[in-house]
Amino acid sequence: MKLPVNIKENTDNNTKRVPCPEGVHSGVCVDVEDMGRVKSSYGWKGYIKVYFEAMVEDDDGNTKPMLVKTKRQNAVISGGARKSNLYNLLDGWIGDGFTGDKEFDFSSLIGKPATLVVEETSFINDSNEEIQYSFVDVVKKNKKAVEPSGEWTVITERDGYEAPEFTAFGEGPQEAQEERQAKRDQAKADREAKSVKEEPVKKEAEGDDVPF
Repeated sequence: MKLPVNIKENTDNNTKRVPCPEGVHSGVCVDVEDMGRVKSSYGWKGYIKVYFEAMVEDDDGNTKPMLVKTKRQNAVISGGARKSNLYNLLDGWIGDGFTGDKEFDFSSLIGKPATLVVEETSFINDSNEEIQYSFVDVVKKNKKAVEPSGEWTVITERDGYEAPEFTAFGEGPQEAQEERQAKRDQAKADREAKSVKEEPVKKEAEGDDVPF
């Protein structure tokens, strides 16, 4: 993954933000975060998040940008019978031309307009407080130009930024590589076992050869 360039000088991106209202909004991509390759209950996975500014109309009829992001996406963009969430997100937004590009530049998404389907939900934090937040559930095409506000500083350009130890799009640690190889070996063994056909069992004729 190629890293994006800065949009604007550093600003305070850590202030508490009001959740974006749910619904359908025009928006624009302002950042893509490489969350790295981490070990989960399903094994080693690479994750990214995509950040948008949604253009929301307030009570006075004025349109203002509100930050909203996707949930973390498994960094798999290949096609197939079972497409990943990230594949579906990109396919609905920019089409499936990215599938043949092994070096797809995710920073190219920054500045692209989108139609956002935003959902609201909540969770209980460590202090037993209910925290409301919004997330982008679906991204669709939007032919109308939408300009970023310039208020968002991309994560890679912030003071103190540290890249993840293992990029979401890399091979990961030795353990992750061995895990993937073991899965490939098992899948191959399963295919070979499935392709082996048992010889039909011939039944012995019952009774005497002479019919009397």
